Amino acid sequence: MKSIAYVSAAAAYMTDEEIAAILVQARANNVRHDLTGALLYHRGRFIQILEGPDEQLAARFTVIAADPRHRGIHVVSEEPITERQFPDWTMGFRPLTDDSITALPGYDDMFDASTGEVRLASGNDEAQRLLEWLRDYWFSRV
Repeated sequence: MKSIAYVSAAAAYMTDEEIAAILVQARANNVRHDLTGALLYHRGRFIQILEGPDEQLAARFTVIAADPRHRGIHVVSEEPITERQFPDWTMGFRPLTDDSITALPGYDDMFDASTGEVRLASGNDEAQRLLEWLRDYWFSRV
């Protein structure tokens, strides 16, 4: 089993509805391919961590990398894992205007400022440290 984390930028402004459509599509694809992970979107930037069987992960990442909705894809981590850090697919997303997106199945604001908690199965790996850094970065004052 393997984990891959990457960052990218949206090719164009994305509405809440477009982000919601990505969530629905990603959840269906991940169930079909035995993948789990987290997809974060904030201010035109994506960060995704995917994990699962090596071959399925490689095939899915090839499809994701070719998606024209984002560009500047940069892999920040790729490593073998023995256990999943995201046993349930989640998508952290900070809505721009529409609170109804929070009712979608699988929605989880992993960076909820009221709790500031990033919930992973285990806190001893690179993915956990990356998410904690992102939480601190997004909530720091400029």
